[in-house]
Amino acid sequence: EGALLQNMGQQGKLGRYPLHFHMSECVHGSTLSKNVIWKSNQRCVVVHGSHNVTVSENVAFDTKGHCFMLEDGGEWDNVFYKNLGAKVGRLPRGVPRAEETDFFPSVYWITNPSNDFIGNVAAGSQGPGFWFELKLRAPSSELEINNHGMNPKALAQKTFKDNASHSSGFRAGFTTYETGYLAPPGTVWENIKAYKNKEAGLFQHGTANIDFQGGLLADNGQAAHNFHHDNAIYDGTEVIGRSEHMQFLIDQGRIGDHCKTGGLSLQPNEGMGRGTTIKNSSFKGFDNGCSGGAKYAIHVGNNQVRNGVFDASPTIFNNTFADEPVSSRISACWGIHSSGDNDVRTVVIEDMDGSLSGSSPGFFVQDEPSVTSFIDITNCQMVTDGCLHFCENICLRLGIVSISQDLTTRNFNMHISDGTNTASVSRGKIWFDEKQNHLSAQMPLALPAAATGSPYQITFTDANDEAAWPGFAKLNLERAPSCIGGVSAGEIEFAMPDGGGDRCMDLFKYDDYPNGIHGWQNFFAGLVVSEDAGKYVISTNRRKHDRGHVNLSRNLDTSCLVGNIGRTFHLFGKMRMKDESDADVASDGTSNDSPKITFSITGGQSNIVMSWNLATSSDGSWAEFSEEITMPSGIEGANRAQIVIDKAEKQEFLITEWGMKLIPSEAPTLRPSSYPSVSPTLRPSSHPTVSLVPTKVATLTPTKQPVTAAPVSATPTNLALTGLASGDSECHNGFAYKAIDGNSNSINHSCCTNYGAWLMVDLGIGTLNYIEKIVVKNRVDCCGGRLKRFYVELLDADKNVVFDQYHYGTVGNAQVREFVVDDGTVARFARVRHEDSYKDCLHIGELEVWGYPTEVPASSEPIIEMATGMEATASTIWSQSSAASKSVDGNINSIFHSKCNAVPWLRVDIGVMSFVQDVKITNRGDCCGGRLRYAKVDLLDEDLNPVESRYIQGSVGNGQVVQKVFNEETSLARYVQLSLNRADCLHVAEVQVYGYHLMAKPTSSPTPVPENLALNKPATQSSTHNNAGDGASSAVDGNYNSFTHTNCWKGINEWWKVDLADLYTISSITVGNRLDCCGGRFHDATFSFYDENDEEVYVMPTSGGIGNKKSFSVGASVDARYVKVTIGDQDCLQIGEFEVYGWKASEGIPLENMDRLHVGEEAANCWKSPGSRIMLTSDTYEWDDSHIEVVADVPSEPGTIAVYPLTKKKSAVDETFGYPDFAVEVALLDRSLIIEGAKDEGEFATLGGHFIVLHTPHVHQHLEGALLQN
Repeated sequence: EGALLQNMGQQGKLGRYPLHFHMSECVHGSTLSKNVIWKSNQRCVVVHGSHNVTVSENVAFDTKGHCFMLEDGGEWDNVFYKNLGAKVGRLPRGVPRAEETDFFPSVYWITNPSNDFIGNVAAGSQGPGFWFELKLRAPSSELEINNHGMNPKALAQKTFKDNASHSSGFRAGFTTYETGYLAPPGTVWENIKAYKNKEAGLFQHGTANIDFQGGLLADNGQAAHNFHHDNAIYDGTEVIGRSEHMQFLIDQGRIGDHCKTGGLSLQPNEGMGRGTTIKNSSFKGFDNGCSGGAKYAIHVGNNQVRNGVFDASPTIFNNTFADEPVSSRISACWGIHSSGDNDVRTVVIEDMDGSLSGSSPGFFVQDEPSVTSFIDITNCQMVTDGCLHFCENICLRLGIVSISQDLTTRNFNMHISDGTNTASVSRGKIWFDEKQNHLSAQMPLALPAAATGSPYQITFTDANDEAAWPGFAKLNLERAPSCIGGVSAGEIEFAMPDGGGDRCMDLFKYDDYPNGIHGWQNFFAGLVVSEDAGKYVISTNRRKHDRGHVNLSRNLDTSCLVGNIGRTFHLFGKMRMKDESDADVASDGTSNDSPKITFSITGGQSNIVMSWNLATSSDGSWAEFSEEITMPSGIEGANRAQIVIDKAEKQEFLITEWGMKLIPSEAPTLRPSSYPSVSPTLRPSSHPTVSLVPTKVATLTPTKQPVTAAPVSATPTNLALTGLASGDSECHNGFAYKAIDGNSNSINHSCCTNYGAWLMVDLGIGTLNYIEKIVVKNRVDCCGGRLKRFYVELLDADKNVVFDQYHYGTVGNAQVREFVVDDGTVARFARVRHEDSYKDCLHIGELEVWGYPTEVPASSEPIIEMATGMEATASTIWSQSSAASKSVDGNINSIFHSKCNAVPWLRVDIGVMSFVQDVKITNRGDCCGGRLRYAKVDLLDEDLNPVESRYIQGSVGNGQVVQKVFNEETSLARYVQLSLNRADCLHVAEVQVYGYHLMAKPTSSPTPVPENLALNKPATQSSTHNNAGDGASSAVDGNYNSFTHTNCWKGINEWWKVDLADLYTISSITVGNRLDCCGGRFHDATFSFYDENDEEVYVMPTSGGIGNKKSFSVGASVDARYVKVTIGDQDCLQIGEFEVYGWKASEGIPLENMDRLHVGEEAANCWKSPGSRIMLTSDTYEWDDSHIEVVADVPSEPGTIAVYPLTKKKSAVDETFGYPDFAVEVALLDRSLIIEGAKDEGEFATLGGHFIVLHTPHVHQHLEGALLQN
């Protein structure tokens, strides 16, 4: 603090900076404050591989290179507060090393957003003021505590507030170029100020989701340049083109009049649903006499226009323009007249409230046929110099039609017709390589709603103006506008040309090898055309491992194939394969090393995929391929056909003389006799069937056998709500349980590569149910057409089908189908499945099974959660802060994390052999969720033998919950194990196991176990609706099918309360919802706790609903006799069951149930490793070496260390009180320690231990997460 550092820094030497925290990891309490760095030769303050440093109120002036720096991205939780950097100049290129960017020096160079920047000022640099160049690099990436697969580009921003940047030279005051920042939604930059920056105030590139709240952008070359910033939000921002002060400086001749005072840019190609939002902001100083885009408050930009489309609708409302004419408020001229063939087309900007136009709501539109052909533009007003018209009282919706971007479609045109008017849209030039098959060309449209019964029709023509199909065509609509009347997806149809005439005789007719590769594409690696012995040859570059998979493909005219069902096409060509030394490579035509040719037709009633392996030679000769393919029925409606040629790693291949021709009906066969006949089938005969019965059978059986129960109510209810859902597969986080959660907006989603996909609901072991009907509700948001050609089935306990109905046709989005069941049908399972020959995703909004149980287990064990607090072990752990126990600690914010260099597993011991109904796995919430993909869940017996297995298909999103259902009479296990089949990190937030124990669970101590304290206890409530049921007691009767019901909307927030009859320490609450209907009424509950005198001691508010059932952890140590719940509005309060868990307050909190024993990962990383010493002293004011004892080395797991009275040579007598005084001093702390003072006897019986937190002067000590007992 208070130092002057002058002429510091050794230019050109890595690591030689004025102030440098180097690989220090956690350094809590360290500060750099009120220092001056003057004339530094290389950088200013560098924080490298270090955390928890506070850099505050420092001044840096006349320095070289980046000034205040986070060096490698492996730095977090540092604070930069009210620092000032000014006159920051360049270092020579490549100094201090080649990859550094100090030639464009920033005042604040930020590689990790998880740090606080508050009140800092950048006051002049040759580069940006604040530069977010987010990347993780060595050496800090090699630190064990850092290397969690962290991606700084996706981390949450900590506080970024009240920072200012002015007088910056290159690029901007604030920039994310070029790495970008994919910030989590809700990321806020608050009250930033950017003014008098040469190029831009803000320059955002490859960025998403930053909300600029408040702040000032003034006198910049451009206020904000959104160069691919998805979901940018400007909320309450003051934007000034040219201020009075700037004009004063110009008038005084102190600054040149460069007319660079542009406003906010709307960038084409942001992507649908990701447009910029500008709201509650003010604009002035743009009517300043400048020309071009510099004088507009809002304008359409022109960076990397890509296909010439404007595809992201901005949201603009409630803004003010200080007496600015409309001509200075908005312009699209920069984008529309950007770069010749690549001009922006279809600019459509909604003025939601008229604040932009200064009149009424409406649209600013470009005078372009795809927009104006279907509105009367003569009623619109032209915006002077804006290249736009403003049209009141119209409603348009943007859309994009994606087509193949290969060279054969370069001169295609799309035609949109409503039966009266037609608009033609050219494909246009595109900026990227047309030979890359992972991309698509885009053709824009903007349409009002279609007339009733007259949908728009889209057709295509080729360069010769002949009917054609562009390989594939897919419609994507932008989010609906705020007005009523934009086009919907159901109002647009594609019309394919027929397959007759000469058009379809040669599907490769566009190929002209001497002039290019035309329809052939590949993935990143590039294509080359050459000549060999008079043949034109296409060859691939070798595989680029850093850019993904390389193949060779071309799209075909699907209309020709669909239009010639029953006819045969001849596919033929020649091929060679070479290695890295340019030598020809031989392959046998059967192994994976052989080239593979695949022909596919997709998107129709049925998909076709056919593949062949080709044998190649090492002698330089061409391998010949020839196949005849007859088009089968079932491909009607297909929209894409493709040929793909793939190969082995590190090989290059060459092709020549390829073609695909329609064989005339009378022509002889062209198939060589040496090729086996291949007929397309709609489902491979070798497709495996899926067994629904576990292959492993346990030796134990549940002690509780199902028997016929007492009479059961015959009132039909939706039995699926309390069932267990499973499926053949789960992809895209579409877990099976989402189909029975009572919410039609959540969906299950199977993988799309399986034939006969299915979803099944188990209504319960030992339960027989009369079923009256099955209701299938389709997905709401999209893709409803996939639900077709399916069976609805009921199955008995042995999975024999007892009822089925077939549905052939398509079920539209949000459509409902009911299936009435034959009288007397009794079942345990309900299933929806695609027919065996149909391959596609199965996704359902909700599956309902209406009926009532006729037989249930007479005395079934209650289902409980069995894993929390139990012992967990793992193959490896990353650190003690991510130990296996974190997976069963009841806290989803802590995680278990294995090491990443071996095949990992996590095993939970549930104590004794138990029946396992289902296992729920909560994925890590902060990042890296994809690592849980394809995990295996095993049940193991007491000898660790596998009993049953389930698999997770595909990736699991961050924070998502996976449910794996077992629930068979053979699902008996002692252990649950989660594992991967590859060397990778395994990390989860929580593992929960539901079922019941088959025998009493042993305990190692008399520590009380939490029990349901509310069962059959007295309960009251604010009111009872029409004397419904048994009143308040229905919530504590142990029956989830009975429920309480208060009055509704009587002017109070209804409540329910239970008397536990004694004082208990409360650990958690579980609330079961009403099951037959109306579950949404229980939401935003507040739980209140009262002592024996009925005085409130603790209040716990919650948010959101509870579904069918939800548990709430009581975070504090609450001793209470009464527990009360109140919902968040005045609706009815309905509770199926209310359970309170804890133990007698007098018995103390069991150590395994104490959250405080588990410290946060951040603190754990900063503390010392196992082997630290606990020091014991016998006296607090006078001691020597004889009074010091090393009690123990700290164990690798938290443990108890007893502090006993030192009554022998190490004792000391306090002269005032006349009894020994004992103390513990911790020299080095390690994680969570329990320090217990042992009780003495006699006159010292009430004396325990004495803990000294701070003893030695001038030493920083840190204590966190300790339990001090006795």
